[in-house]
Amino acid sequence: MDREIPTITSEGDTRKIGFELEFAGLGLDEAAEIIQSLYGGKITKTHRYHYQIAETQLGTFRVELDARILRKMAGDKTLEKWGLDFKDEQGNFTIGEIVDRVAKTVVPIEVVMPPIPMKETEKLEPLRAALQEHKAEGTGASLVHAFGMHINIECPDLQAETLLRYLRAFVLLYPWLLKQLKIDMTRKITPFVDAFPEKYVKLILDPLYQPAADKFMDDYLLHNPTRNRPLDLMPVFAMEAPEKVQAVLEDEKNRPRPTFHYRLPNSHIDDADWRLADELEYWMVIERFAAMPEMVNKLSRLYLLRKRSTLVSFRKEWVKITAILLDLDE
Repeated sequence: MDREIPTITSEGDTRKIGFELEFAGLGLDEAAEIIQSLYGGKITKTHRYHYQIAETQLGTFRVELDARILRKMAGDKTLEKWGLDFKDEQGNFTIGEIVDRVAKTVVPIEVVMPPIPMKETEKLEPLRAALQEHKAEGTGASLVHAFGMHINIECPDLQAETLLRYLRAFVLLYPWLLKQLKIDMTRKITPFVDAFPEKYVKLILDPLYQPAADKFMDDYLLHNPTRNRPLDLMPVFAMEAPEKVQAVLEDEKNRPRPTFHYRLPNSHIDDADWRLADELEYWMVIERFAAMPEMVNKLSRLYLLRKRSTLVSFRKEWVKITAILLDLDE
């Protein structure tokens, strides 16, 4: 695919990208000091599990541990599946007492990097390298590391037509991405990157589905009442209707911002050959595909047709189809 990726928003600003990297093996204070050593700035401990590094060369970084992950994993019995039981004699999940015990294992530390222009993401590679040098552990270091790297890509505009085209491009490439990225089994069985329901996929790929903005958002919230999708649109929708979105999400954290929240990649921070740019390039495949609206429409119709007629091995066949038609590595 040889298509130009839009680097300017409809407002005339340079599109920006931010990364959220999950890992274990380091303390929050150590991670914060690594960031300060590379980019300057002032470290502030805003909470026991939350550090902010402000006024750096690139903007404000955050280093945090989200204890709500543990609550969710406990509610979904994920911890029990892994043979980890932190309940007291009364059967209560004592979150406050166990966070410290698992802060470097089950619950990842997350570095939230400031958004920077799309063409300047190489400025974040020194941080990746420094975390590697300090023995940060990624997804593959343990059977209980359901860690990921999230990428926040600024939308070129917030029109429903544009958002739908990107979403269609993503779900059409989803089987290919799963094969290419080799998503870790631990992440597949945890509830953090659940696939879009097939009923919703069929809805949005229908050529007759051309919703107005309100309808598009309402359908998304109905079928996806969660942040746990490989491409999360909740930050975008929260800009338009924060109360409606929060009513669906209940206590889930969701900061309104005009970005696609791409959650699929593993965190390979402990792989010396891995680069942030490697994962970003897979998103750029989606960008180039989304810049081909006629091809998106054609493949949407073909997906629905083949899905109805292929009883087994649909995903394997679809990977081959998309690789051939879009000139991708299979």
